[in-house]
Amino acid sequence: MMMRFCKVDKKKDTAGFNAAELTRYYMDSTPSIDSLIAQCGSEDELLGELQIAFVVFLLGHVYSAFDQWKIVVDTICRGRASLHARPAFYKHFIRSLHYHLRETPSDFFVDIVSRNNFLTTTLKLFFEALREEQAELDVELCARGEKFKQHLEKYFSWDFSVDEDDDPVVVEL
Repeated sequence: MMMRFCKVDKKKDTAGFNAAELTRYYMDSTPSIDSLIAQCGSEDELLGELQIAFVVFLLGHVYSAFDQWKIVVDTICRGRASLHARPAFYKHFIRSLHYHLRETPSDFFVDIVSRNNFLTTTLKLFFEALREEQAELDVELCARGEKFKQHLEKYFSWDFSVDEDDDPVVVEL
């Protein structure tokens, strides 16, 4: 049996983009989310694909399903503009991710070689976006995101605090 997942549009022809458009493209994955939703048919079906990918990996030990799960989670977490346009989608995403993480040991997402946890890096960006956009976002989405963050910090001992060293450096010419 062969499984086919939706393709995440990671590379786009950026020729002709000005500096602001190029920065926005690489900082906000909303266009990739829109593409995934169009391929899947709906927001619910995209979340369904996320669920299937996780279950296929967890029960079937299919590494390509885990790769798909990681890519989709990363893409959704980096969709800053989508937070405004799709609050219900993000509430369901947080719930789904919560249950996925309940099924895994605390050290599961740590890269053995680099000791880097891709999920903490990705979720840190997601929680940062929720915090920065809080005044303009759905109140329930922000509350659910904060509760999820606190749960992860307690259960996995992950640290999502904002580090000043992570701030972009502006170089004046």
